[in-house]
Amino acid sequence: MQRFFVEAKNRVSMRRMLWFACLWMSALGLVTATASLISPRISWGDVLLFLLLIPIAAIAMTLARLRRWNAAMVLFVWSNWLWVAAAAGWSGGMDSKAIMALPVWMVITAWLLGFAHTLVMLALSVALLLLFWALDHLGISQLPAEQILGAAGLFYVLGMLGLAVAATLMARASLGRQALKSMEILRSLEQSQQELRKFHRAVEQSPESIVITDTHLQVVYVNDAFLARTGYSRGEVLGQPTELVSTMGLDRNKRQRALAELLAGRIWRSEMTNRTRNGAALRESVLVAPIRSPQGEIVNYVELKQDLSERVDAARRIHDLVYLDVLTGLANRHSLALKVKELSRAAKAAASWHGLMLVDVDRFSSFNDVHGVQHGDAVLRAFALRLVEQLPEGVLIARISRAEFAVLFEAAGDSIEAVQALLVGEAGALQKSLQKPLSIMNSSESEAISCSIGCAVLELEQGALEGNDVLRFAGVALNEAKRIGPGNMALFDPRMAELAHRRFRIAKDLRIGIPAGQLRMYVQAQANHEGVCVGGEVLVRWQHPQWGLVGPADFIAVAEESQLIVQLGDWVLRQACALLAQAEFAAHGLRLSVNVSAIQFAHADFVSTLKSILAESGASPERLTLEITEGVLMRDVDVARARLHELRALGLEIALDDFGTGYSSIASLKHLPIQELKIDQSFIRGSHVSEIDAALVEAIVRMAARLQLRVVAEGVELAAQARLLKAWNPAIVLQGLYYGKAQPVEDWLPMVLGHRPPSPDQGPQATIEGLRL
Repeated sequence: MQRFFVEAKNRVSMRRMLWFACLWMSALGLVTATASLISPRISWGDVLLFLLLIPIAAIAMTLARLRRWNAAMVLFVWSNWLWVAAAAGWSGGMDSKAIMALPVWMVITAWLLGFAHTLVMLALSVALLLLFWALDHLGISQLPAEQILGAAGLFYVLGMLGLAVAATLMARASLGRQALKSMEILRSLEQSQQELRKFHRAVEQSPESIVITDTHLQVVYVNDAFLARTGYSRGEVLGQPTELVSTMGLDRNKRQRALAELLAGRIWRSEMTNRTRNGAALRESVLVAPIRSPQGEIVNYVELKQDLSERVDAARRIHDLVYLDVLTGLANRHSLALKVKELSRAAKAAASWHGLMLVDVDRFSSFNDVHGVQHGDAVLRAFALRLVEQLPEGVLIARISRAEFAVLFEAAGDSIEAVQALLVGEAGALQKSLQKPLSIMNSSESEAISCSIGCAVLELEQGALEGNDVLRFAGVALNEAKRIGPGNMALFDPRMAELAHRRFRIAKDLRIGIPAGQLRMYVQAQANHEGVCVGGEVLVRWQHPQWGLVGPADFIAVAEESQLIVQLGDWVLRQACALLAQAEFAAHGLRLSVNVSAIQFAHADFVSTLKSILAESGASPERLTLEITEGVLMRDVDVARARLHELRALGLEIALDDFGTGYSSIASLKHLPIQELKIDQSFIRGSHVSEIDAALVEAIVRMAARLQLRVVAEGVELAAQARLLKAWNPAIVLQGLYYGKAQPVEDWLPMVLGHRPPSPDQGPQATIEGLRL
């Protein structure tokens, strides 16, 4: 393939030679013919012979124009050789000057027609010379004998002819070899050029900065990434020392150490903060390597620079995500835990105490429900800003949950009392500052909020508290403050932790105890004005395997906090309906009242569950009364009204419990389907000695009678109280210790049904005016 390309290149060169030779021979024929015409002795044979060169060249050029190159070359070469042979024969054979043209046409033939034609022409030329020599020596030639060359002349001419042919062929072969070698060199150069282009594109398009310097550390090349990253133009950096435009982040000592490494021929790398053209900081990783010549001499240095800004930014973002709160920019719970842990381990020789304050925005969930999460986030940011403004410098402020913040006072005092005093003072100042509404950023609105605060002391001197302990204790104090009511503050007391632990244990054991059958049904009798039992209120006790019988005051509140009240309330309803369904119980016309908590009442499945219980037990709903408090109604009056109508549609009755202690009792009586009022025992307790209490109770009793509502008075303990209540309303239903305490259903039921006499401790006056069977 390479030889083919070489021949193609030579063919182009030969065609050019053909054109030149044709033009040359035409001009030579014209010149020689003219010279013959102007000579003193005109030989018309010579003139015609010389003019014959012109048509030969013209025919060859015509063939060439027709792109019949081979025919043109063959015609031109052999016609001219024949012309030379004829001219030599015409002008004296061996002594003719035309003989000298044979070597020339040998050379032209070798170039134009190649090896085979050259050998043929050599053979014919030798034959022609032998012919001329023979004619001269046989006497056929008309030239004088002394002008005929001898054998030596013949050999000389032939030797020169062979030498011309050999030299021409060798030159052609050498030219071919040189052409092949040139082709190899060109191909190698092309490959090298392609590699250089690839390298150049890679360097130019590299996302990292590349700088090449000379041995004096003057910049000789920079790629586009360097220019884009630094803001320089190429003309501003080329020829400049690298320390001014590229590695200005090195101080003198580091630069000297770097130069020593490079002079030793070693690679040097480091991280530094360089500068852009406008002075902005640019954190980079820089590697400098020597570039050597083939002889091993250092001729340049190359700087490979990686931008670390994104890595630094990513590290900063990761740090912020790990240690900072995204919404407020304050420290997060993890940061607080690490700091508390650090303080708890850093015991000092001198006594040192620290304080922790937990701050929770009151009723924030309700605020979010009303205003939306976006507005709630704006309030939290404003609240965080208020904390930063109000609290002293140097304290750690962290957001640890949705609306809960922590404030850590490090080395707050030299005694526990001093730290507690500081915490109380700061808490009071913070709550006072919240009297001024929070300004919402990017808005003209403002919001007034309050917060609950719990505080605890971290004592380090003797390792009294660990980090987790102080967080837990502050949380206990916060829960105590929230239990008291919004806007309160509480200091941790060890008894709080005991109560919190007990509540946790109650919730855990109650979750197991309800399905395990540990609950016990109790009933407290309700009597009419004659002391006859007309029903009872269903109560519950818990038979704990370790604590014994537990009263409702110890576990009902915990059940409500842990959502177990729904499961517990369903159990009570099942027990009550099972009792109502007993034929003997129903034959006596007795009623049962069951308390329903606000959480149970609001549960989505409450009505459907009650329907299922009534259907399964077969109990009559007309003899079941559900007692609800005004707290049930306060959550959502419209929803509560709809649910109460649903319950009434089942046939059961509704009682308003603890009447008189709420805020909307009169409205409840007017708009809600209520059949019974239950007067709170706090009014009954003082009705026989306090005119005010007596007036309130009398007003309630008489109002209920006018509204045709049944009245139940709970907490009746004395005969005097019972007489007053019956005087105000003979139809009143009485409940209290005077008529008997709450008893297990298995004891209460036989007594009510008359199967056994009442026990002596049934009530203070049970045998006089108390319960009658």
